Amino acid sequence: MGHRKYSAPRRGSLAFLPRGRASRLLPRVKHWPRRLDGAALPMGFVGYKAGTTSVHYIDNTPNSPTMGAEVNKVATVLAVPPLRVVGATLYEKVDGRLRDMLKIWSSNLPEDVKRRVKRLRPNEEEARKRLEQLKNRVAEVRLIVATDTKAVGAGKKPHILEIKVDGEPGKSLEYALSKLGQELRISEVFKEGDYVDVIAVTKGKGFEGVVKRHGVAKLQHKSRKTVRGVGAIGGRSPAYVTYYVPRSGQLGYHRRTEFNRRVLIISQNGDELTPRSGWHRFGVIKTDAVVLEGTVQGPPKRPVVLRTPAKPPTQVEKPEITTVEVKTR
Repeated sequence: MGHRKYSAPRRGSLAFLPRGRASRLLPRVKHWPRRLDGAALPMGFVGYKAGTTSVHYIDNTPNSPTMGAEVNKVATVLAVPPLRVVGATLYEKVDGRLRDMLKIWSSNLPEDVKRRVKRLRPNEEEARKRLEQLKNRVAEVRLIVATDTKAVGAGKKPHILEIKVDGEPGKSLEYALSKLGQELRISEVFKEGDYVDVIAVTKGKGFEGVVKRHGVAKLQHKSRKTVRGVGAIGGRSPAYVTYYVPRSGQLGYHRRTEFNRRVLIISQNGDELTPRSGWHRFGVIKTDAVVLEGTVQGPPKRPVVLRTPAKPPTQVEKPEITTVEVKTR
């Protein structure tokens, strides 16, 4: 643009306020949309970021200028070890809101999950007896899953979260009871060519000034007080600093959602997608792996929630992969 004396477009969206640190590393899913196929299946999965690479494939997007040609796109590789279904939560609707009605825990819980969960009451036998009386009041069913952090070197404590099961309450309840105490793999939830929403916490950068945080232009070097700051934070009226004035503060480590990331590859052998020297700050993928088109927020080993898309685009078939730029081991 050249000289910014008369025009300086705003940097930094006001849609994300306040720009505070995320409350926890594993993000909470605030909205569960419906699956496109309407099947009684989980609507999400949890993976761990490994790194980025490039993928060559034949573009099959309708009305695309490069349709039928080979394109090169940046892609992100995630390690997706199987989730352990340790329980299920049943919800009922009271005054239009969901209320926790009953939790059913598996009878064979791993020791690391028992240390994380304080209350494991009632047990599976007692819960199944109470379920017969509450079955007609079930409005929503969610699986309680635990991740395998040791398989990806992301710590000793598993991450525990709830994943909604889509479909009618009766069918979703039957599915949840059948998966209790078993493993859940990524291939059971998504397939190649699907679109997913990626929910994760971005890379934290600490306390930063307005130049880096909001892209404010620096003042001239002869400025009286400061150079890397705003010229004025407001006038005499109103007698406070308005919310849209750029200010210093936390940059990064925010919960963010990336919409419509296309699933290019689902591999049961993550070693095939591991470089010869291993992924930087991650190592070797020893579990299932998935390749998403585009970039994913966060550093390596950060937990990432893959969710059914809330704004699904036109569904297309999976692309024909020609090359993945990874020097295999």
